Amino acid sequence: MKDKNWTDIVSKQGDLRHFASMAIRKSGKSEHASAQEIDFLFRIALSEEPLTPRQITSAMGISKTIVSRLTDHLESKGFICKEASASDRRSYCIRITGAGKDEIDRMYYYYLDPLYTLQKNMKKEKFETLFQLIREANEILSSQKK
Repeated sequence: MKDKNWTDIVSKQGDLRHFASMAIRKSGKSEHASAQEIDFLFRIALSEEPLTPRQITSAMGISKTIVSRLTDHLESKGFICKEASASDRRSYCIRITGAGKDEIDRMYYYYLDPLYTLQKNMKKEKFETLFQLIREANEILSSQKK
């Protein structure tokens, strides 16, 4: 084994999994949208222009297959709509619908409550540093996938 201190890394991996399970809420059986669907809807709603599946794949760090599945599922719920791309007829852009905006309004606090708790209970500098480091880590890991 190359890394003699692998047990320390395993411990850190456990810390990361624990943090993620507490910071990212799962949807209950009575909920309309999963955490991944809400993330998808947030990204579409907050974008100043309609997003393509490729842009969503990159932004969320998930596969094209998962984006396709999410798109189909959210479209069937009436939360998003697909529009043919003016420049490339083989592609399309995704827009949020009124029902999608209503779903975000209904669910956002439930999904964001763990982060609001962190923001309220951590010093502002530490909270900002945490997310600066997470963004940096995401950039490193996403560059390794390419």
